[in-house]
Amino acid sequence: MPELKICEVGPRDGLQSASRVLSVSERVDFVSRLLSHGLNKIEVGSLVNPKLVPTMADSDEVYRQVSERHPEHRAGFSLLVPNERGLTKALEIGCHNIALFSATSDTFNRRNINRSVAESLQDLNQLIHIASEKSMTIRLYISTVFDCAYQGTMDAVAGLKLFLPLFDRVDEISLGDTTGRATRTQIENLLQSQILSPFREKIWWHFHDTFQLAAENTRYCMQQGYTQFDSSAGGIGGCPFSPGAKGNIATEKVIAIAEEMGFTHTIRPGFVSITP
Repeated sequence: MPELKICEVGPRDGLQSASRVLSVSERVDFVSRLLSHGLNKIEVGSLVNPKLVPTMADSDEVYRQVSERHPEHRAGFSLLVPNERGLTKALEIGCHNIALFSATSDTFNRRNINRSVAESLQDLNQLIHIASEKSMTIRLYISTVFDCAYQGTMDAVAGLKLFLPLFDRVDEISLGDTTGRATRTQIENLLQSQILSPFREKIWWHFHDTFQLAAENTRYCMQQGYTQFDSSAGGIGGCPFSPGAKGNIATEKVIAIAEEMGFTHTIRPGFVSITP
C-alpha cells in the first residue's frame, strides 16, 4: 500500500495571514502538539522581513526552541527563506532544511518579492548554488501554477517549463494552487504533458481550498499515484500576497481522502483540535 507523506505548513503558511500575531512560545507549543500526533515534517516559520509579514517575526527563535525541545525531530523542521540574507540566517542557526519560492506569474512575483519571473530565476540559481555547497536540503515552492489573482487562469505547462532547469538541483518541488481555483482538468493536462515525469518522486502538491476544489484535486493526484501533499492543521492559512486566497487544505481532510484511497500513514487522530 502507498504511504501518505504530509508536509505540515500550519506554523508557516497557516499562521502567516493570521489576524493575531502569536508569541514565540505559542508557536513552539503549536509545533509540539503537531509532533505529538505524528506530524514530523513541519515548516516551522519563515525568515522573511517581519515588517512585511509580522506573524513570522522571530521565526529563527521558534526554530531554535523547537529544535532544543525536540532534537530527535530536528531533521524534519524547515524554514522558508526569501533571499540570501535569510539563507545566511538559516545557516547561522543551524537550519539545513530550507524552502525557496517563486511563482509562474510575473504580476504575482512583482507584488510578492518585487521581482519578475526571469529575475527570480536568477536569484534562485544563486541561492540554490549556495545552499547546495552547504549540503542543505532544498524545497522549491512554485506559486500560481494554475491560477493567479492578478493574471487569471495560468498555463501550467508553459509556466513550469521555465523552472525545469532548477528541478534537478532541488530535493522537493511544491506546486502551488495559490488561489484555490485549480481544476482537475488543469491538473490532468499538466500530468499528460509529461514534463513532471522525470521528477515524480520530488513532487508535492500544495492545494488551497478557497473554493472547495482541493479535495477533488487531492483525490485525483492520489489516483495518479502521488503520495506527497502539503497541508495545514484545521485548514488555517492562505497567501497574504494573493487577494482572496484563503485556506490551505486541512491536514485532516488529506488524511481522510488518503484513508479512502487505501493509503497508510502514521498520524494519530485528534490533532484537529491543536490549531491555535
